[in-house]
Amino acid sequence: MLAPPPDSSVVDFLPQEGLLAEELQFYQSYDWCLNPYLTVNEAIRHLHDELTRLAVAPEGWQIDEVSTNIFLLSCGLLNCIDEYLRGPALRLPKRLAVTAAGRVTARLVEAASDKPRSRRQVERWRKSWLASLNDFLSFVVRRQAIERENLVKVGRELAVLLEVPLPPDLQGKRVGTPTPFNRLDLTPGDLLALGDSFVRRFPDRTRPILIVGLRTSGSYYAPLLRALLEAEGFGNVRLLTIEPNKGVGPREKKELERFAARDYLALVLDDPPHTSRTVLAALDVVSRAGFTPSKLKFLAATHPAKRTWFAWLPEDSVITLLPEHWHKSGLLNPKAVELRLTEYFRSRNFSRVSVLASRSADELNTHLQCIPSDERGVRLKRIFEVQLETPAGEKQTKYVLAKSVGWGWLSYHAFLIGHRLAGYVPPILGLRQGILYAEWIPQPVGTPNEKRGAFVEASASYVAARARRLTLKGDTTAGIDLKRYNNGVEVLAKALSRAYGPVLTDMLMQPRIGELLRKRPCSHHALIDGKMRPDEWIIGPRGILKTDYEHHGMGKAAVNVTDPAYDLADTILSSALSEDEERSLIRQYVRQSGDTTVEQRLFMHKLLAGLWTMSEIQDQLFGSPRGAVAQSDYHRRFMNAWNFLTVQTARYCGTLCHQRKDFGWHAPLVVLDIDGVLDRRLFGFPCTTAAGIKSLSLLSAHDYSVALNTARSVAEVKSYCDAYGLSGGIAEHGTYLWDAVGQRELVLISSEAECQLAELREHLRRIPGVFLDERHRCSIRAFTYRDKPLGLVQSLLSSARSASVGDGALAPISTHIVNQFLVDLRLDRLSFYHTSIDTHIVVKDHDKGTGLVALRNWVLAKDAETIAVGDGEPDLAMFRVATRSFAPANVGPRRQARFLGCQISSYHDQQGLCDIVRKIIHSDGGRCPRCDYDEGNLRENADVFISILQSADQKWSTNLRKAVLNSSAFKFFIR
Repeated sequence: MLAPPPDSSVVDFLPQEGLLAEELQFYQSYDWCLNPYLTVNEAIRHLHDELTRLAVAPEGWQIDEVSTNIFLLSCGLLNCIDEYLRGPALRLPKRLAVTAAGRVTARLVEAASDKPRSRRQVERWRKSWLASLNDFLSFVVRRQAIERENLVKVGRELAVLLEVPLPPDLQGKRVGTPTPFNRLDLTPGDLLALGDSFVRRFPDRTRPILIVGLRTSGSYYAPLLRALLEAEGFGNVRLLTIEPNKGVGPREKKELERFAARDYLALVLDDPPHTSRTVLAALDVVSRAGFTPSKLKFLAATHPAKRTWFAWLPEDSVITLLPEHWHKSGLLNPKAVELRLTEYFRSRNFSRVSVLASRSADELNTHLQCIPSDERGVRLKRIFEVQLETPAGEKQTKYVLAKSVGWGWLSYHAFLIGHRLAGYVPPILGLRQGILYAEWIPQPVGTPNEKRGAFVEASASYVAARARRLTLKGDTTAGIDLKRYNNGVEVLAKALSRAYGPVLTDMLMQPRIGELLRKRPCSHHALIDGKMRPDEWIIGPRGILKTDYEHHGMGKAAVNVTDPAYDLADTILSSALSEDEERSLIRQYVRQSGDTTVEQRLFMHKLLAGLWTMSEIQDQLFGSPRGAVAQSDYHRRFMNAWNFLTVQTARYCGTLCHQRKDFGWHAPLVVLDIDGVLDRRLFGFPCTTAAGIKSLSLLSAHDYSVALNTARSVAEVKSYCDAYGLSGGIAEHGTYLWDAVGQRELVLISSEAECQLAELREHLRRIPGVFLDERHRCSIRAFTYRDKPLGLVQSLLSSARSASVGDGALAPISTHIVNQFLVDLRLDRLSFYHTSIDTHIVVKDHDKGTGLVALRNWVLAKDAETIAVGDGEPDLAMFRVATRSFAPANVGPRRQARFLGCQISSYHDQQGLCDIVRKIIHSDGGRCPRCDYDEGNLRENADVFISILQSADQKWSTNLRKAVLNSSAFKFFIR
């Protein structure tokens, strides 16, 4: 098993043996590339270093890499410059944006943010920069041996421009990461191939051309294509970059209209399209400027997952490059790989290296391609069987994984991480032209997994090693606003903002919550892994190793947080660690990393890990067509994340409740419904509020026995009892009793009903698009996933809005399906009902009333006093049998509840529960010293999450007033 270093405070690491000295020396001088989000100031500094390195870099691959880095950093600066000149834009609904009022407001926002003096200075700098960059790229596009003297000469011109000071607010901007060279397996050579294709199809060198690059990637594409076309003899080539989803600014619009009036041909450049949204937006912008369809061409490579993106466009308007013709596809040709591996293995005393065509390698590659993943982020990779021979004639067989990891400096992180994490990850062989070569360790079929304890230890050691060896320093740490790359912060802020009320209030609060989340302290900022699922681990010769370790945490579509607590939270979620295993994980991580404050940060990262997983899964469920096995796996992971969020939040809130001294059963027994009473779907999953915490604290402080009575599953009832210190509960519509005091259970349904439930489960599982919550034992919870949320009006009127995550939501299944099965299968013991998000199939003759009677008789006595609190129609059954009953103001069957003697509070949801609890404790409305615990405890433990729970109890109008008065509120409408 992997052992921690003797002194965990030491940041040094054991170097990996066998790496080429020239590669190790070269890549180790690029430690800065571990931070993919450079500031403009940092990019200028590193670019200056690369221009200096031009004169001294060894001939061969090193000077090619330096030239590539100059191209990447230079175009990154251009992208920031163009974004700066564009300025902020107003985010408005499309229908409002096209109105006169919308256009006037947008112009006012743009005018208010304009800085004429700085803008003129930056425009002059941009013009000079483009001219010098074009001179540099004119040598690069010749696709022959790099002419060092000419490059060095032009490089001096670029270096002189770097000495010109830029506005301070521009220097602090973040350089956008180009997706094609970071995670889409593309290279500048692919853009040149697209350019060659255009030249062959449209050879008229006299026509004027405007290259329109779509930012961010277009800022990298456009200068390179212009240099190519000029080298091919096109005499009049201009370039412009725009962000179509943001809209063009006044300067960009004026430029487009000017070139359209002069009869230019517009070449629009972008990433391989994933949807048609950006393509349509770009074509709309360019067309509105005056370019007719005959004067528009769209250049983009074709991603393997979206081969027909251009099918709706006129054939003569599209120039594309199929994935099998991408440059990196050629780099994974067996002969090319054999040449590269010969170079690597000869340094390890092997005289002969042969890549074999083998069935075993084919099977490994088939399995590798079948691993579920984000289709947009799948890296080009292939496993090779390699036969090695020593000078003495001894032969060995190894497997090697060749994997695309980026281009230029955007790929070096893979080598550096693999080197620094030696012993924790599979051994690497080297990195060349954006392809990382590493040993592949086949896993024997049927080999049992390592013991859970060993896995927990390996996970803790790995995360601690990243915290020690991949530390981020300076302004690469938290608190930095990455704008549209704030993916993790945006997901968490969007979910948490729902606590403030319906549309508008939650939108206004998102920027404020985002600021608070970014300002949370962290003592160990590091380049996190971001993907800690169990299938990411393998068994190596000396212990458990982490695969696929280099690119999940940071990037355009990544979570983009720098706190190792996220990796710990993701491990706890994805491996379903028990509380004991979680404590062991944290304990070992702290011991090996010295990060003593991680537990204080862990809960918010648990929320993020769960929400991120749910959002990713819903995106993938509605991406490419999925078979039953893949859909089942995604559904299982979705439900695990939902359950994780529910349980972890309950545990966190439970720590703030008054801890009961008397844990036994005694009358009067207070029985609570969960949904609508203790919990609400505040954040896309069920959670209580500050008022709910106060309610349970008051009952506990006054020594009341509290039980649950819910449609929730057996597992959830047990978890809630543990989290909140409750005596027990009734689960799944009165069919199951749990005694948390005596740790015993009682199933109330008959064996015949169990058989009918089992039969129906099997039939429902076979229906495509129908999914079951497998936690339910004595009932069935079925639902489907809805691709798009309800419209604005419907979502405001429906609780389904609060259950949505990302762009999807849960929904009940068809009434006709259930009715058909109940009749055809003669399931006479079962019935069903729908909620806003699911369908419950329950056992007849069992309800919350029969469950309450059974629990009372089981743990107390037949004449024991019971007090029931509920809010829905199923709760009427327990109102009938309870001694007293109460409901919050959001009770559904109000008239029926009143008829049964139920007292209805004038407050809604958890505020209503708190009001009810005070009436139960002090019917005269008084207070006692024990009533003060709840308020004081919440104040002492106040943090971002608690303040949000407190806002959830306030009126929508109160939250709206606070949101409007918040200085950061309207940042939501600025992009």
